[in-house]
Amino acid sequence: MAEDAKKVVKKTVNLTGKKAKGNSLVMKAKKSNGVKVKDIKKLNEEMAKKKALLQAQDEIVKNNGDQTEEKKALRQAQGKFEDKKYSLTIGLKDLLKAGSHLGHKVSKTNPKAKENIYGVRDGVQIFDLVKTLECLDDACNFVYNLTRKGKKVILVGTKRQAREVVKRVAEEVGVGYITDRWLGGTISNWEQISKNIKRLVDIRDGLEKGKYAESTKKERSLLNKESIRLEKMIGGLVGLDGLFDAIVVVDAGMEKTAIREARGRKITSIAICDSDTDPNKVDYVIPANDDSVKSVNLIVEEIGRAIKAAGVKK
Repeated sequence: MAEDAKKVVKKTVNLTGKKAKGNSLVMKAKKSNGVKVKDIKKLNEEMAKKKALLQAQDEIVKNNGDQTEEKKALRQAQGKFEDKKYSLTIGLKDLLKAGSHLGHKVSKTNPKAKENIYGVRDGVQIFDLVKTLECLDDACNFVYNLTRKGKKVILVGTKRQAREVVKRVAEEVGVGYITDRWLGGTISNWEQISKNIKRLVDIRDGLEKGKYAESTKKERSLLNKESIRLEKMIGGLVGLDGLFDAIVVVDAGMEKTAIREARGRKITSIAICDSDTDPNKVDYVIPANDDSVKSVNLIVEEIGRAIKAAGVKK
C-alpha cells in the first residue's frame, strides 16, 4: 500500500507541476494510504482559492486606508502607555441608564460601524456597551496623559444636545471649546484664526478700559457688533497661545470638517461616534448614542474629569 501511495504522489506532482517539498498537502499524502489524485487536486484548488481570497482582502484593506498599525504606533508615540492611569468614575450601568447603547435605525447604519454593534432591537442598532466602556477608558487615559505633559486639548460640540455641556465642562477644566460652528480653516489656517483671537481680545480690553471713549457712537456700535460676532465664532479659543494637540468631538459625522482638518495636521481626534458614522476616520472612537443629552453629558463630563485630574498637583 505504501508503494501505491508513492506512485499516486508522483502522479500528483507531475499534474500540478510542483515539487513535493514545497507542498504541504503532498507531504501529508505521503503519510496516508489510499489517497486519490483527484482528492489532492481538489484540496490544492481549495487552498489556492483561500490564498487568493486573503490576498484580495489585504488589497481591499490597503485601498480603504486602514491605518490600524499606524494608529497603534501613533498612540504609543503620543503617550497612551503611561505609568499613571486614569480610573473611570462611571460604569456599564451608568451608560445603560443614559441610553448610550441606542444607535440609529438599521437603514441608517454605516457598514463600517457594525463592529461596535451588539445586536438589533425593534429595528434599532444596539451598541456593545462593554466595548464602549473600553473605548472611553482608552480615550480618557490618552487625554489624561496628554494633559499631564502640558499639551492642549479642545472640546467641540456644535449640535444642540452638546453645546451646553461642552461649554460648561470646558470652562470648568480650563480648556478651549467651540460650540457655535466649526469655522473651515480653524486648524489648516490657524494663523488667521490667531489674528482673529488677538483682535477679539484687543476689542474686549479696549471697551472695558474705555479706550474707545473718544470714538463716535457709530464706531463703538460697529466695535460691539464685531466683538459679538468674534465671540460667537472663536470666543472659546481665547487663551490659546498656539495650535492645540487634540480635539474631543461630539458627533464625528456632524463635525466631519474638524476631523478632516485634524487628520491633515496629525492632530489626534477623540469622538463620540453613533451607528451612522464611519469610525475609521477617528483616532479614538467612543461608540455611543450622540443624540441623547444624557449620553452626551455623561461621556463629556467623564472626559472633563480626566482632564481635571491631570491638572491636579500632588
